[in-house]
Amino acid sequence: MTYRLGTLGLIAAMVLSLPSYAQDEEPVEGSTEAPSGVKAKLARKLYVSPMGNYLRAANARGTEDGFGGSITVGKSITNGLNLELIGQYLIADPKSGSGTAKLTGVGIGAMVFPSSYLPDLYVPISLMRGQVKDNPGPIPDYSTTFFDIGLGYLIGLTDAGTSIRAQVTYRIDAHGRERAGVHTGERKAFYEGVAGLGLLIPLGTVAPVAEPAPVEEAPAEIVPVVAADSDNDGVPDDRDQCPDTPAGAVVDENGCPAPEAAPEPAPAADCIPPGPGEPVDLNGCKAGDAIVLRGVNFDLDSARLEPNSKFILDGVADALLAQTGITAEIGGYTSSEGSDAHNQKLSEDRAASVMAYLVSRGVAADRLTNKGYGEASPVADNATEEGRELNRRVELKVMGSAATAPAAEAAPAEAAPADAAPAETEAAAPAEGETAAPAEGEATAAEAPAETLTDTPAEIPAETPVEAPAETPAETPPAEGEPAPEVQDAQPVQ
Repeated sequence: MTYRLGTLGLIAAMVLSLPSYAQDEEPVEGSTEAPSGVKAKLARKLYVSPMGNYLRAANARGTEDGFGGSITVGKSITNGLNLELIGQYLIADPKSGSGTAKLTGVGIGAMVFPSSYLPDLYVPISLMRGQVKDNPGPIPDYSTTFFDIGLGYLIGLTDAGTSIRAQVTYRIDAHGRERAGVHTGERKAFYEGVAGLGLLIPLGTVAPVAEPAPVEEAPAEIVPVVAADSDNDGVPDDRDQCPDTPAGAVVDENGCPAPEAAPEPAPAADCIPPGPGEPVDLNGCKAGDAIVLRGVNFDLDSARLEPNSKFILDGVADALLAQTGITAEIGGYTSSEGSDAHNQKLSEDRAASVMAYLVSRGVAADRLTNKGYGEASPVADNATEEGRELNRRVELKVMGSAATAPAAEAAPAEAAPADAAPAETEAAAPAEGETAAPAEGEATAAEAPAETLTDTPAEIPAETPVEAPAETPAETPPAEGEPAPEVQDAQPVQ
């Protein structure tokens, strides 16, 4: 009998689920009513639902009423149907004696939304494999099947679909044993009630679906009467002073070739944020410019990058490698959900995660800094999910944009021609007892070859004298009263 009731219950659940598919039909043409209620906000998201439970125990079980909890993970399948995985644990004290009965169940379930007029009213249905321990009676431990069906309602809390979930169900504990419980030999099942109260929390976010723009009918086109134009230059023959203008030529108002205008200078490049699907381009960016890295997202409440975010950051790394003179700050921002301290730490971790990835892609670490701003500087309203999604962002702020020449292209110091040295030396001859600084690129008194200055490494500071090559006689003393000249202008190119 119990199993027949369970079968009938499953058939009833299938019948009740039929209206859920009807809710997915296309709306009536001309209707502007948008879906409402918590179920509509769930879209096709996964969700988790923790609940506290109260067991109204059957007299035949031999226990007082029990308490416990359940955890459910589900997914919205259609506008009228959710499928769920359920785990439940209940305890109940015996009416006499010691010990505590423990009821555990794991199984599958569904939330059926039968009416579009009450979109948040649902029918909970579940079928669980159960295990009972320490139940009063001759058989304290037994395995069983729990079948639940009832009525529930969702009360929305946030725009994202988080809601209060309340339900009551009628339960059949189909143990199939005549000696289970304290009233043995009567029935092979316990008939009980279970009430539940908890939350339904959506996981992840779903981008809002853009409504199609209304199609406007174009007005009927009025075709004007066109005067004759033999040479097709756009000037009617009755005003065309040059009737034989070549095809495609630019003409003035009289139909004659127009003088060529001077080309306009190209406008200066600006720092333009990329559009959807476009790569980041730092051409024209200067200190103070900031670019929001849209699409750079993380796993929920963590600094771990999503796979698609790494694809976007590869393009950011390429842009930074193409503009070697740019230094930048990676800034992390969060919405106002959660505590200030948690949001600050999360924004710092996310900014550091993005910087670490860019460095791993070849960007020099000394060109980047990272900073977390927490929930400061929102760009949208934190009261809506759309606003909070915009506030959870990563920005690349240009801190410096001075062009830096590569070290390999630094121009070496050039030695002055040998025949020009005497004239310059005479012109700058010092008074007796003074030290004369040689002119830029001037050869030393020991007549060191010109390659001496050219081969000086860029790292040697100006104060370090350059040693002459081996073939130059280092013993040649300078003229009496004159100190040895020093090498000038050997600073490295920064």
